[in-house]
Amino acid sequence: MTLSPSDIDALRPGEWVTDDVIDFYFKYLKHKYFRNNKKYVYIPVTIANLLTERPVDNSSQHIKDLASDANALDIETQCLKKPRSIRVAFLPIFGDDHWSLLVYRNVKHRPLPEFLHFNSHLGSTRENHTQCARTALINLLYVFRENDASMMISKESYRLVVKNCPQQANGNDCGVFVCMNAYVLTARLAKREKEGVSPLHALVRRMSVSYSPGGRKSVEFAEKNPDKD
Repeated sequence: MTLSPSDIDALRPGEWVTDDVIDFYFKYLKHKYFRNNKKYVYIPVTIANLLTERPVDNSSQHIKDLASDANALDIETQCLKKPRSIRVAFLPIFGDDHWSLLVYRNVKHRPLPEFLHFNSHLGSTRENHTQCARTALINLLYVFRENDASMMISKESYRLVVKNCPQQANGNDCGVFVCMNAYVLTARLAKREKEGVSPLHALVRRMSVSYSPGGRKSVEFAEKNPDKD
């Protein structure tokens, strides 16, 4: 994947990052940390946008069409067709002029998966954006069930857990925070994967951030002592 000059320009302070920048960074995380591990997937923006923009409809034909369209876009990873092999999936959510990160987590000892929402602008984000995340998670589950009839779905599956996470100090860095939140989670997941444990539930309690004047470059993502809660 190659970034265009306009994508590079979008990395300047005060600019919004483009879809291709987010896709590029997600591909980088996958290549660096989980190149040969199919349990961790990074959903491209095109698929995430489809899941976000398609109205929720539980009719059989609608779900078949949705799954067909999503599978057609999933040419590279083919991850949607094998949902039971996925432990964690990262989805960049765009809606109401805002980016956030939705994380799908499937744990063996739990009967249903969970969705964690990392929103870097909680103080001023309107309900419309949260609804976009809810729409995406429901449609993703529809696609999974259509591709694998053994997937269990109930109203409890639709629960969206909003997590505390670093907050942006301006109105244009939401895409950057999507990338950085994904990085922090990915790096720790990769570390714990080598140790043979699943750390996501603990990690999300330990993400912290400090701010100082100066915009993007002043943001520091850190984790508290991993041996303490």
